[in-house]
Amino acid sequence: MNKDIKNNDKSMAKTKLKGKLYYLVAWIIVIFVLWFAKSEKNIWHIFRELFCKLIYATPDYEYGFGETDEYTAYAEADLYENAALWEEQVYAYCVDAETGQNQTAKTDRLDTAQEKNKDVIEDEVRAEEAEEKGKEEKTDISKEQEKYIAAMASFTSYKQNILSDFDLLKSSYYVVDGSTSVLPEELDGVNLAGMDLTIDTESKDYKILIYHTHSTESFEDSRQGERADTVVGMGDYLAELLSEQYGVKVYHDDTAYDIVNGTLDRSAAYDYARTSVAEILKEHPSIEVVIDLHRDGVADDTHLVTEIDGKPTAQLMFLNGMSRLSQNGDIEYLPNSHKIENLAFSLQLYLTAAANYEGLMRRIYIRGYRYNLDLADRCLLVEVGGQTNTVEEAKNSMEPLAAILYKVLSGK
Repeated sequence: MNKDIKNNDKSMAKTKLKGKLYYLVAWIIVIFVLWFAKSEKNIWHIFRELFCKLIYATPDYEYGFGETDEYTAYAEADLYENAALWEEQVYAYCVDAETGQNQTAKTDRLDTAQEKNKDVIEDEVRAEEAEEKGKEEKTDISKEQEKYIAAMASFTSYKQNILSDFDLLKSSYYVVDGSTSVLPEELDGVNLAGMDLTIDTESKDYKILIYHTHSTESFEDSRQGERADTVVGMGDYLAELLSEQYGVKVYHDDTAYDIVNGTLDRSAAYDYARTSVAEILKEHPSIEVVIDLHRDGVADDTHLVTEIDGKPTAQLMFLNGMSRLSQNGDIEYLPNSHKIENLAFSLQLYLTAAANYEGLMRRIYIRGYRYNLDLADRCLLVEVGGQTNTVEEAKNSMEPLAAILYKVLSGK
């Protein structure tokens, strides 16, 4: 008898609990429906916003590749080849979502207010757009001014709100690989953007060195054995533009550091390049800018292309090495006394490109090793598109690259 009573009590308790849960769920649904009815966003925008907020719940936006305690030339040579494009695409998706939501909200309000006076509606929309434009002008320079930006070295007010905020700067302009970290004192945007990196671009001596750690990197439609269809060919064109169009004397080193005894071997390419580049710099002390020109490796369905001056143009990415691993801290045997200047150089070039060539740049990539970026104050590793880009797209990107290099280096 007692057993039946206990079982009956348990059954009643379960029934009551289920009833409360159903009641709670019903209230949640009612609240959501009421909130959604008053919201200016449709259901797709709401879930998109929730997704993006979950993805970026913390200010750190870092990749999660594995770390290693031991340095090898092979690791340094191949580390940057495996960019996590999914995170980059999600970032772009969420950034675009903000603009899309604003525009859709305006459209929805117009669609649901057909009975209102049309002139009144249009006035409301114009007032809202004017308010948004006013907010933008408080933090950004005008579109007209952007056309005339020369170098960030003398223009620290550009995107001042981003440059002065470490977390915002890092998430807006950089991708920080999980293998490393960057400190606020290193990524001081105002200091980096304001650093004077100009050189005497009219000198008769060599001022820029272009070389290729991976000289065999090519593109989607590259012809076998054709120098012009590889990153070396891109280096030829970049050197030509800088010397003939801008008057800056360039030393182009076309040595194949990734070919050993006639065979492709990148295991020690950075070591071979380091030895040779150091000798060139010793022989030509007038050189102040060192550029390692690469082609990135991306997913087969990724096409890094934009349009500049009506031409299909491969997107560019700058890479900075921090000589620091997340697990073990600074790599003492890979010191880089020029790290801050390198960071300033890539940021100034990035900002100049953003102001003059919309869509040209991917975000700056920060990784753990050094990549021979310690050889000069103005060392730059450039990724020209990916293997899915055409030779034409890659070659077209050399034109804006030459322009932003000249703008930052000349200060004109």
